Amino acid sequence: MDIYDLIVDELFKKKSLAALMFLIDGGRELELAFDGCEYFISQSGSAKYVSLWQSNVAESEQSFESTYELICNAVINGKAFTEVWKSAEPKFLL
Repeated sequence: MDIYDLIVDELFKKKSLAALMFLIDGGRELELAFDGCEYFISQSGSAKYVSLWQSNVAESEQSFESTYELICNAVINGKAFTEVWKSAEPKFLL
């Protein structure tokens, strides 16, 4: 297993925020499900550096200057991202 695969494994098995930052900063896009809703994290199309959008909800973009800032300040369904991340179901978009 190469280092990239180890980091991906760390993201999905351990829910590592460091792995999330590394992969998003490397250009990966991530979808996550929480409480029956789907969310999307990407640099592509972001008003700043990286954004979190709620799928199928117009004007839901939360944009941030860094992935670290997104992790610290994003809100999902009225809850802090770090609180939601523990129980969210992430997956990479192809």
